[in-house]
Amino acid sequence: MKTTKLFFMAALALMTAACSNDDNDLTTPQPQKAEGITITAQLAPKTGGATTRAVSDGGNKIVSEWAENEHIAVLYEVSSTKYAADATITAVDGDGAATIEFTVEAGTPDNTACTLVYPYDAAKDDHTGVKDATELLAAQDGTLNANLDVRVGAGTIQTTTPGLTVDTQPEAQFAIFKFTTKNSDGSAPIDVKPLTITIGSQDYVITPASATSELFAALPPISEEAVTFTATGSDSKTYTASKASVTFAKGKYYQSDIKMAPAPITVTWNSTNVFNDSHQGVVLNKTNTTPLTYEGITISFTGTGGGSGFRPYDTKGKATLICNAGDSFTFTAPAGKKFTKIEIIDNSFIVFTAYGDWTKPENTKIVWSGTAANTVTLGGSALTSANNLNSIVFTLE
Repeated sequence: MKTTKLFFMAALALMTAACSNDDNDLTTPQPQKAEGITITAQLAPKTGGATTRAVSDGGNKIVSEWAENEHIAVLYEVSSTKYAADATITAVDGDGAATIEFTVEAGTPDNTACTLVYPYDAAKDDHTGVKDATELLAAQDGTLNANLDVRVGAGTIQTTTPGLTVDTQPEAQFAIFKFTTKNSDGSAPIDVKPLTITIGSQDYVITPASATSELFAALPPISEEAVTFTATGSDSKTYTASKASVTFAKGKYYQSDIKMAPAPITVTWNSTNVFNDSHQGVVLNKTNTTPLTYEGITISFTGTGGGSGFRPYDTKGKATLICNAGDSFTFTAPAGKKFTKIEIIDNSFIVFTAYGDWTKPENTKIVWSGTAANTVTLGGSALTSANNLNSIVFTLE
């Protein structure tokens, strides 16, 4: 028996602002290819008629247009075997309407359900649907391209009289962002490469060809979730920003400034570096005021009290820090850095009198967390006695 080929016009609304067209226009039957049933259909315009680009920045909106040789996956099943027909855009007219052509397997039943996935490469390799966002979006280049405009719809394939009925118009699956990275007060841009966006346990890494302050990205929709941004600046510094509760919807375009601050740096003094044998016999007190430095951080002593001193190692293998009233220790950060927090932690108990921005949140810990500063002093009228030091932890910016 000869097979037949029919040309079919079906309107799909694959647009940023969705529209629909339910009219089907069947034409005269033509001879069908023996290897399958070929269907020709028409897609409604996205937003215009240019054939040279698929997605572009329209200022406060995304301009999305069909382009020749774009591909759409038509996923369907015959006798428990899943298939993906490659629907190719063969022409785009002056109004932006696209003609597509695809072939389904011979023997495909009439009214076979199908899923439409745009672009073709967004469909799963096993032809069961669209790939997960973690697979599609984990690595991006910061440019605006058609691969970010992933859309999914549903339809029915007719084979007795070849045609395609769209039951659910394909809808955008992700939100598209234009991020501008700036310094913490928003007064100047920061060029970055890469920018990592963390949602839950998933990282989405945006790596432009060269460091820039403007990056496009597609992200899956979320509701009231924490989002963290981490970037490496062109100055090689690490910058961060975070939001505790963020919501955005699929199919929307957002333009957002990310105000980023230098990432905190942590330096820890403990038994593996400062509190060890290499400092045996070292005592910082009124008779030995030579400052002790590690990782650019310096501790120095001022005072006349007989009992005050910092001993990073003693005969019992312990470190001690004692500061009596009238004496003081000063911590100095590396050049260009500032302390944002200092934590002095003991293995047993710290005797402490409140002083300035120093507090005692726990029996084994005292903490400074004042205004960021290059130098921080512990002392004055305070009494501090940590006889079994565990560590001193410095956080800097």
